[in-house]
Amino acid sequence: MGTPQSACRIAAWVLLLAAGLGACRSVEKSEVQVEVRSVGYDSASNSPVVILQDHDRTVALPIWIGPAEAQSIAMQLQGVTPPRPMTHDLVKSILDQTGVELDKVLIQELKESTYYARIFLHAGRHDVQIDSRPSDAIALAVRFGRPIFVAAALMRGGSTIDLQHAAPAATTEKIHGVTVQNLSDALAEHFSLPPGRGVIVADVEHSAPPGLRRGDIVLEIDGVEVTGVGDFTSRVRALKDGNAAQLSVQRGNERLPVPFRSPSS
Repeated sequence: MGTPQSACRIAAWVLLLAAGLGACRSVEKSEVQVEVRSVGYDSASNSPVVILQDHDRTVALPIWIGPAEAQSIAMQLQGVTPPRPMTHDLVKSILDQTGVELDKVLIQELKESTYYARIFLHAGRHDVQIDSRPSDAIALAVRFGRPIFVAAALMRGGSTIDLQHAAPAATTEKIHGVTVQNLSDALAEHFSLPPGRGVIVADVEHSAPPGLRRGDIVLEIDGVEVTGVGDFTSRVRALKDGNAAQLSVQRGNERLPVPFRSPSS
């Protein structure tokens, strides 16, 4: 039979163990860092949509935004400089010239189908948080090159897209400096496209032929539907040196013809 002293020791160990478990729970990530996967147009809702993905590319969060904000984000991602500063360029200039630093942005909650974000600023010795629409926060973050975070609870919510199981295994290939990815069924549904059609341009290197931009969705090559990255790369690879194919590309809410010329050897 245990002594009162041993009972006390056992009780102390139980309290320490409980405290340790609580500490483990407290270090669970409350925020997930994400990057802009693409900016596109959802014809079903007649609205642009920005798709954020985690760094492991396992889950994506679509957020519907306004046309002006979508254009602002897309132009920055594509390296397009407007002839006069747009609103987010102006805000960046003001912050830069007044010595205010942008640390990060956080998309923190969803209320009645509306996402809410906060912009974290540092001015002198003061840290400031500003309430913001996600679209404005994202547009500023990509201009400052600062991280975008989403509350972990939102990345586990029902509005996300499971990128691991929504697309075939071989989803990404690069050819002539252009990296393309298969459109998952979920992404195709968001863009009102039939499943198994088209590829999305994930990256365009400086060495790539001009024409394609990050976020473009290539639907056809010379009038024939593109069925995936294997189809796209094999048909582009078949082009003779210097020959061009005519691509049909969805860019935002526009369907555009884009020539794609095979580099000369």
